[in-house]
Amino acid sequence: MSIPKKQKSGQVVKERKKLTIRQIIRLVIYGFAGLLLVFFLILYLLYLSAQKEPEFYRDAINVPEDVQKLRSAVVVDKIVELNNNFQSRSKSWSGEFTDDEINAYLAIEATKSGSKLLPSEVSNPRIAFAANSIMIASRIRQSGVSVVLNISFSATLPEPNKLIFKMRTSQLGSLPLSKEYVSNLAADVFRRQWGNVTPGTDGGEPTFTIQLNLKNSTGKKVNIEHVEIQEGVLRFAGTTE
Repeated sequence: MSIPKKQKSGQVVKERKKLTIRQIIRLVIYGFAGLLLVFFLILYLLYLSAQKEPEFYRDAINVPEDVQKLRSAVVVDKIVELNNNFQSRSKSWSGEFTDDEINAYLAIEATKSGSKLLPSEVSNPRIAFAANSIMIASRIRQSGVSVVLNISFSATLPEPNKLIFKMRTSQLGSLPLSKEYVSNLAADVFRRQWGNVTPGTDGGEPTFTIQLNLKNSTGKKVNIEHVEIQEGVLRFAGTTE
């Protein structure tokens, strides 16, 4: 039984009951469980944010398969025609691809058994063209978790065979992602393919420059002299020496 204590003011208060060891342990466990719950809730919200798909990506993913096959066949025909043009010396050539055609080609060709178009961690990539800008979104799987990578960059050709890419946005779903990190990853991918890739900056934004050195099957140099990116379409032109 607790004995009342008198304060100087004359008021009577009860002495505060001390907590037992068992009660302290219980409070610690409850507090730890609450922190864990908050932690996992934050992780879940971050996971949901990383799943957010841009509108162009959702539209491109949901195109019917029969439509994709027809568009992919168009891309294959255009590639064959371009390859034939590359073989002709002193031949001027040009090409045009829509983002719908390229997305269909990725949907059909990249999913074929044995295809090496994409790294194993990447699935369902899709693109969209805007004025002087390219948007790319894809599913990326790391450590068993699949998230949506959403990036955009500008592409310019200031002189023949010199492509400059400048990062504009970089996100995992709706979460911001380091532009420098993504730019370096993209540069490494292009470096393995083209060899001559130089990182840099422009107005504080990361860039990478690709110096193309293309040759046809007979060893003649193929020059890319013009690149134009407009809403929904990529156009390019050049010559074979």
